[in-house]
Amino acid sequence: MIDKISIIFQEQKLDDIESILAEEGVRNFTISQVQGRGRHTNVIDTHALNTHYQLDVFIGHSHTQSLVGALLDTLCVSQEGNGVTSVIENVLLFDNNMKKQISNPSYNHKLDV
Repeated sequence: MIDKISIIFQEQKLDDIESILAEEGVRNFTISQVQGRGRHTNVIDTHALNTHYQLDVFIGHSHTQSLVGALLDTLCVSQEGNGVTSVIENVLLFDNNMKKQISNPSYNHKLDV
C-alpha cells in the first residue's frame, strides 16, 4: 500500500523539512510555494494571502507513521498559521512510463527499515 502525505508549512521550516526527508531516506518529493488564507490572517489587510510551502510525498505505508511523526515534531512551534498535515492512505499510484500500479511497501525509500 502507498500513502500520500501532504503538508503545508511556513517558509522558515523549509530547510528542516528537507533534512528530515533525507534522514528518513525519502528519495522523491515535491515542494511548491503556495498562497492561501486560514485562521492566521493578516489583521491589517484581511484580503492578503499568506505564503507557505506545500510538501507532497508518496510513500510506502510501512514508513508513513515514522515520517509523519518526524515532520510533526519539527513543525510544531506552538503558534497559529503553522499549516496542516494530511495523510491519505492506500492511494492508487502508477508509474507513467511502465503504465503499472506501484504497490511496493518500501516505495520511495533508500533502505527498507
